[in-house]
Amino acid sequence: MNDRRRTKAEEKSYGAMLRELHELECWNMDRKLKDRILPRDWRKAETLAPTRPKKTRITAAFDAEVVRWYRGLGHGYQARMNVVLKTYMHAVISKEIERRGDRDWKGDLI
Repeated sequence: MNDRRRTKAEEKSYGAMLRELHELECWNMDRKLKDRILPRDWRKAETLAPTRPKKTRITAAFDAEVVRWYRGLGHGYQARMNVVLKTYMHAVISKEIERRGDRDWKGDLI
């Protein structure tokens, strides 16, 4: 990252990105442990009392190997794909990842 300070919006998005990455790491480490500990009926709780943010349905095309890998994770793979995309979004907004439009014609950061 460069030497300039982040704006408030960038800092907020950076924090959101770090929280999402932490959540992904925790999910990845705890997944097998939870499968052994939780009762089978626990998974039904989401269908009985769903609490989800508003979603927008789109049609998107992904590489076959990416889809195969995410589907291999089992039920909820689309939600996990959403978390990865959201984390990337926060990384770009927080300027942790540069976009093409982040530099001027001389190559200086905008």
